Amino acid sequence: MASGGVLSSEDSPDVWSLLECGQLEVGEHTDLDLLMPNGFLINVRCHSDSTLALLKQEVFSEAKRLPLFELLLSASDYIFFTIGSNGEREELYDETKSIFSLRLFVPLLGLVEPEGNREEKELAQNIGIAIAHPLSEVESKLAGENISYRLDLFRVMEESVATRGVDGYNHYAFPEELSSECDADIPPQVNAKIEVADLYVEVWYRSRKDELEEVDENCVCVKIRKVVRVKAPDLITNAVAELTAQHKLVINESPSDFLLQIAGRKCFLTKDIKLTSFEYVRSSFENYRIPKFLLRRKDIVMKEFPAPRPVLKPSWVRAYESRLSTANDCCRKRCSLWELDENVKMRVHSASHITVSDIDRIYVKAAVYHGTNLIVNKESEWVSPSNPRWSNGWIDFDVYLKDLAPATQICLSLVAVKQKKKEEHTGIGWVNIRLFDWNCELLQGKFTLYLWPFSKHCNDLLYPLGQTGSNDNRDTARIEVEFYEHGSIVEFPSFEHIGAYVNKLDARGCGVAPPAASFAPDSPQVVQLMEIARHLDGEKLTDPQQHHLWKMREYVAEYMPDLLPLLAECAFIWNARDTFTRLYELLVRWGPIRPETALELLDFKYPDREIREFAVKCLDEALDNDRLQLYVMPLVQALKYEPWGKCELARMLLKRALCSYRIGHILFWLLRAELGQIGDRCQELPNLYVRFALLVEAYCRGNFEHLGAMLRQVDMVVRLTDLSKMVKQLKDKESATKRLQKELMAHIEVMQHMSSPLDPLDSLGALRLESCKVIGSAKLPLRLTWANPEPLARLYTETHQIIFKNGDDLRQDMLTLQVMRIMDALWKSRDLDFCLSIYEVLPMGKNVGMIKVVQNCSTLFEIQCAAKQLASTFNMESSLINKWIRNHSDDSKTYLEAVDRFTASCAGYCVATYVLGIKDRHQDNIMLAKDGRLFHIDFGHFLGHYKKKLGINRDRVPFVLTDHFLCVIAKGKPNFRDSHEHKKFKRLCTDAYLMLHERARLFISLFTMMLCMGLPELQKMEDVDFVKRTLCAETDARQAGASFQKIFEEAFTGAWSTKTNWFFHSVKHL
Repeated sequence: MASGGVLSSEDSPDVWSLLECGQLEVGEHTDLDLLMPNGFLINVRCHSDSTLALLKQEVFSEAKRLPLFELLLSASDYIFFTIGSNGEREELYDETKSIFSLRLFVPLLGLVEPEGNREEKELAQNIGIAIAHPLSEVESKLAGENISYRLDLFRVMEESVATRGVDGYNHYAFPEELSSECDADIPPQVNAKIEVADLYVEVWYRSRKDELEEVDENCVCVKIRKVVRVKAPDLITNAVAELTAQHKLVINESPSDFLLQIAGRKCFLTKDIKLTSFEYVRSSFENYRIPKFLLRRKDIVMKEFPAPRPVLKPSWVRAYESRLSTANDCCRKRCSLWELDENVKMRVHSASHITVSDIDRIYVKAAVYHGTNLIVNKESEWVSPSNPRWSNGWIDFDVYLKDLAPATQICLSLVAVKQKKKEEHTGIGWVNIRLFDWNCELLQGKFTLYLWPFSKHCNDLLYPLGQTGSNDNRDTARIEVEFYEHGSIVEFPSFEHIGAYVNKLDARGCGVAPPAASFAPDSPQVVQLMEIARHLDGEKLTDPQQHHLWKMREYVAEYMPDLLPLLAECAFIWNARDTFTRLYELLVRWGPIRPETALELLDFKYPDREIREFAVKCLDEALDNDRLQLYVMPLVQALKYEPWGKCELARMLLKRALCSYRIGHILFWLLRAELGQIGDRCQELPNLYVRFALLVEAYCRGNFEHLGAMLRQVDMVVRLTDLSKMVKQLKDKESATKRLQKELMAHIEVMQHMSSPLDPLDSLGALRLESCKVIGSAKLPLRLTWANPEPLARLYTETHQIIFKNGDDLRQDMLTLQVMRIMDALWKSRDLDFCLSIYEVLPMGKNVGMIKVVQNCSTLFEIQCAAKQLASTFNMESSLINKWIRNHSDDSKTYLEAVDRFTASCAGYCVATYVLGIKDRHQDNIMLAKDGRLFHIDFGHFLGHYKKKLGINRDRVPFVLTDHFLCVIAKGKPNFRDSHEHKKFKRLCTDAYLMLHERARLFISLFTMMLCMGLPELQKMEDVDFVKRTLCAETDARQAGASFQKIFEEAFTGAWSTKTNWFFHSVKHL
């Protein structure tokens, strides 16, 4: 066998017994016997430097020429083993090892299929389907960093699976209904609704036989009117008593043997808290609805939630552990960064693949940054583009190595110069690299860096906001650079060394901050802090303000911990070890921060690992599973700001996903959508794709019991994508619908009886082919209908309807609705329910996704058409919507309830659409439910990006508030503009707005984090500034309230422009 490798630093020539026996010399060949799984013994002559991987190739090549080769599996299905000095079999998982380093006791190796190999192969194949790419191809791209990351994820997965709940209601997959953070009494206005509307709770019951047979036709019901301050177990006890008394039932089980299931939903109420603390009950009462429950027997329900089987441990785990252990035992000399007395130095060698023409000179611009803070800026000599080489390219940055923070990066760009009358400098490409790698080791030696192209929004010649690392596309301009070599591995000091250094500073009295107790709350120093706290952006603080904040850091850490983002943005802290080490030490004692503050610390402005880990820790502690669901989407985007895959944020998301199936479901589909977006950009697998794929893999391994259900959903999406392409080739909607139904019929068994990808609490039963159709809009989306198989579905919704879209980017809709969902949660936490209809939207790949249909509603355009007022929009009766609501109300009581819902929902959407700058609000983008709820759909334009017609803005008002709406709010009164209801509505809108103003930092952080999504209307910080302006983020509540009052009047008096817009929309659709 030919030599297949070189002697690596991990080899240990002095420990191989064959060498000691004189049977082998270094660099020589030797004979080895290979025992094959089919019984053949093959003798192979191999070089001592060859690896096991190369040996396996040689052995299988020899085996092909021997009988019984067809009995063998593929080479990757086997691992090597040998016999140790104790006579026991030793399995060899790391195939990168050389023959010389194996410490063989006898010159014999064997191949064996490892235990669980076939199960692992099947699991790996299924995971490949889940990530839409063969797992083996992802594995082939893994290098040191991602190998360590994958192993770290596996360990987190193992720990999470071992500690998560698997018994009873604590089971990680048990679908508990959402509940409020605190088990408080309901507010007076909700109590008043219960009394005035005579609201109660319905509890239904069926026999054990019917429950086992999944029959619900024979259910009986009781009404429980005592609902305030009643807990779920109490409701069950009262219901059992009433059922026994009213229906003369003989119920052998005790009340503790039952639990409450929401009628028509796979969701249960088991917590020992007040009924009104559950989201479903509270929302029902707010909307004048009757909560409906079914009594379920615990022993039957809990059979659906068995303890999962043990997780399989794949062979690559042992291989990685062996490989990394060998790397850590490397005999290369190591030293601490703080032992060096030199500056940061870098040499530019050459540039290549420059496709820009008509340029005279080129040079490399180089700068040292920490986050967005510039430390020093340098540039190379100018050279000719025809010979882009630098003979003396060393750049001394005049930055002391000891003062480097671990997140310091060098930003490079290749710049072209045109020497005309006015010298023009144009960026060819940029690249950012961390000076410390994923293992906290200083970069040394030569690197070829592949450049990223400058975006049209970047006006500078450097791009510190860009991602870290080379471009994954190798067909781009590149530069070769070299970092000064120090003759040993240079490590960033450990936390113990940092603590010892801070103690030395304290002993010398260098930069010691006054203790927090030395300042009174009304002292001038604290007053000055209060003024600083009003700033949103730390970069805008003056030098005196920054230094005052730093001086008061002990006080801030204890009494004003939410100022950490401002402190972490102070540039001078990261320029010297005396300051950033003190901040690290202080983080250990830092007080808890609010979730919005923690989210802010995870955007691109805060690159430091310690800061980010602290933020993740605070988020993990502050958010229970119900609250964390709101922030999974921005946290997935925050992963893109992590320089390395192995980070605390990835660990936390994986842990929480494995401990809560609902969070895991959301995370899985969001990551899969990102894989679709990233993988579509280039043929090679980008590093970010590999990172996200490995996170999905770890989740699938931990939840392999549910992988089959997940793959059914994936399969459905793939089939619907193909179907949507097929129907688009047909000319008319009717033909397309017939073809759709025919194709669905052919695959009906795999398209039904599963949980919904949009919401795991929605069960999709039998597919109703006759109701499935193609919608006649531009992209020909598919509207699909399934029966709801949950018991008492008739009381909730008998069908689930989903729109499948292929050709539209749904990410902006998803983001808008998710932010609205967060707004709704904030309002509800302050006892305001605006009856928002926030439907699910889920992108599932590149321009592919699903939308949940809100049933029993119509667009305003449909209402207008039904009233035959299409061509007279200017003169459309102001009472039209009010009449429509009255016609869909059974009596005056239900009409007044519908008006109440309309008023609340209109207020909520007025404020939300204004804050988010949602535009293109015509009659087809506003819907009205039969119960009075108004809601908006289709969020293709937001953050103030107007839709124009002939260069004219079609949206001229801050939000839609027409006479048609005001007429409903005033209950049809003719003088609705001057009514008491109008004034009350204005006050309601103002209150809702001020609640969002209080949490302005949260929304600014959310949109800042989303910049990396690449949405057309969210590309730069100027887009985020729109939210700052609408929320009056840098003013106090009084000024913000006054500002919104003016906005309200502007919308109120500008309703004529909305009517004009609606007129043109009507004409277009005549």
